Amino acid sequence: MLKRIFLMFLVFAMLFSMVACSSNNEVSMNDIAGTGSEQESETESATETPTETDKNRELTIGLSGDAYSLDPYPLNETITNGINHHMFEPLVRKNTDIQNEGVLAESWEANEDGTVWTFHLRKDVVFHNGNKFDVNDVLYTYERALTDMSAFDGMLSTMESMRALDDYTFEMTMNQPNVLLLSQINSLVIMDKETCAGLSDEEIALVPNGTGPYKLVEHVREDRIVFERFEDYWGKKPEATKVTFKPITNEGTRTANIISGAVDMITDVPVRDTVIIETNDKIDILDSPSLRVIYLNLAGWTDTPSLDAEKPLVSPDGSNPFTDIRVREAVYRAIDEETIIKQIMNGFAIPAASYIPAGFNGYNADVKRLSFDPEKAEALLDEAGYPKQDDGYRFEITLDAPNDRYINDGDIAAAVAGYLEKVGIKVNLNLMSRTVFFGYISASNKKGDNTHFCMTGWADSGGESTLMGMDMIYSKTQEGPVKDGFGGVNRGFYTNPEVDALVDEAMSTIDEVKRDALMQEAWKIAADDISYIPLHFQKDIYAVNDRITYTPRYNKYVYAWDVTFND
Repeated sequence: MLKRIFLMFLVFAMLFSMVACSSNNEVSMNDIAGTGSEQESETESATETPTETDKNRELTIGLSGDAYSLDPYPLNETITNGINHHMFEPLVRKNTDIQNEGVLAESWEANEDGTVWTFHLRKDVVFHNGNKFDVNDVLYTYERALTDMSAFDGMLSTMESMRALDDYTFEMTMNQPNVLLLSQINSLVIMDKETCAGLSDEEIALVPNGTGPYKLVEHVREDRIVFERFEDYWGKKPEATKVTFKPITNEGTRTANIISGAVDMITDVPVRDTVIIETNDKIDILDSPSLRVIYLNLAGWTDTPSLDAEKPLVSPDGSNPFTDIRVREAVYRAIDEETIIKQIMNGFAIPAASYIPAGFNGYNADVKRLSFDPEKAEALLDEAGYPKQDDGYRFEITLDAPNDRYINDGDIAAAVAGYLEKVGIKVNLNLMSRTVFFGYISASNKKGDNTHFCMTGWADSGGESTLMGMDMIYSKTQEGPVKDGFGGVNRGFYTNPEVDALVDEAMSTIDEVKRDALMQEAWKIAADDISYIPLHFQKDIYAVNDRITYTPRYNKYVYAWDVTFND
């Protein structure tokens, strides 16, 4: 009883202070054969007539950040994608069982080796401004997805050509067998050519116009994004007639908002606040295993990392220590991940040994996490030729990390820096907002020269580690990718032709058992090379009030149509 009273006191104190301070399941043979129309879409059903109770079905959701842009192509990131998917739709997407379902494509078929794909588009679909959807919108969108401004160019990396067969049918020809195309185009949402053609990228972001179940009403950056239900939507209408997403970057403020009733739901519940929130019998805490891995990238495959970095790596002899696997292993062993999970994540995380979650095709259970061993880390650094200098440090490094994107990310980065300092590596901690961070390490700088050591996260919802391998461990140099569209987030410039060959073969292997074996081998090689340092898989934590029922998605996308009202 005393504990409950104390916790409630904390809740009221928090509220008072706030007022005062004001990526895919494997492609099956059925998918290759073209059974898209046989899978019932989550959004496809007879159009429903609004009822009187719809007028009260307004929904407010607190997110940990704002959309990077309402143009869906400059950044591939969960919060941005989840918001934009309310307005824009792909041809095909994964349902809650991680199976491909038709959205703007009613059906599809491919030849035996997956080199030629044909899609049959849905008819009688309109954009929010009334323009009709047809094949020209798909061609325009996919062409734009391949331009330099796009963060999604890798999704079409194997495409050689595409052409319209008629107004609602088009064909894609691959330059190599690609049995995973459906999982790649899940990410490519369709834009209205009639609206966008001739506009600059900046202008396109100001006139979002899609075919989705919600249309934009208002966007006040860093304050609110307001949608209303699109009454001419081709599919089943969601229950919520109006949806407001509120970007609330401050963790305490998010907690205060759900407790006060200012929002119906929040994402990224601060792990330290879960006990406080649970004292409120009108709020439920939901947690779900996450696909998102938090990890470190090291630029270990170049003698001159960070050519244009604002804060370059510094070592006594001018060399790049990370090119030595002994140094990479030392960094790995210097970090006490179990303590990070216990003290910073409050237990809401799982230690990671790989980028790949268990259950994905290609997951290799033989890849084990290196043990925490600071004494061995120091011995490895000495052996590699980096003894402590007069100031007690061996070399100096800058760690780039976000401080408002992942759960307790700033604290995690600070802990990593602290562990490395204990073994003699001086760390300049460069924390920044997610709105700056992603541009700093990738979006505005395709070569990634600004960072030589960064902490970030990645999640792929496709169930296929082949696609993650294509993005994360396929060879890339500072001059650019070895193969167009591959290695897009290989920020350490990892290079291994053997891994590349395994990924290439997996991309063309229909047999999922054989593809699994190929990728298990690829991930084992990458782990043995210490091509990256995995930290942990997050657990996604949500809080919802008793007005609504919500079931979290495996990919952490928060969709308003997944919410039902308890009235």
